[in-house]
Amino acid sequence: MNVAVEVLLGLSAIPPFLRIWRGPTLWDRLVGAASLNLRVTLFLTAHAAFFGHGLLLDVALAYAILGFLGTVLLARFGERGEH
Repeated sequence: MNVAVEVLLGLSAIPPFLRIWRGPTLWDRLVGAASLNLRVTLFLTAHAAFFGHGLLLDVALAYAILGFLGTVLLARFGERGEH
């Protein structure tokens, strides 16, 4: 079951990649990047839970925080660029 969950999480990362690649605006790409950050965090957390790697939970938390900060900074940058 754990392999199936990881495969499904990997497959669920395809639409965010398409949003980043195709997105005509910065906002579309930003939504795709935020969604991809969430998928990577979920993958790391699931892998840590299934295989007992506690260190990956710390990595997932740090990745989630950095992904959130990156999203906020890019949103502020994009907001300033439109004025």
